Amino acid sequence: MGTKGEATKDKLIKTARYLFKHKGYRNTTIDDICTASDIRRGNLYFYFKSKEDLAYAVIDRAIEKEFPFLSRLMEGRSVPLMKIEAMLDGMAQYIIDKDCQGG
Repeated sequence: MGTKGEATKDKLIKTARYLFKHKGYRNTTIDDICTASDIRRGNLYFYFKSKEDLAYAVIDRAIEKEFPFLSRLMEGRSVPLMKIEAMLDGMAQYIIDKDCQGG
């Protein structure tokens, strides 16, 4: 994938992450993501076969960029739901260990 392709994929992931965070996964449509990113539906489907596939990319990016300590927890897990479970358990433990309170 060339530089332009990488930039398009990156923009889709960032846009989806923002919309999932602010509108929720269920309330965000493919059209919402395409409109907000100014990327056509066909281009989105070139990189991601479904909204679920895009959501997994959002999770993987968060793990890779913002939660590197969680990557160790997910080693050896190939099932996406098990990755999510490990990520949530790791985040909860991090909050407990840091005596964080509230949201």
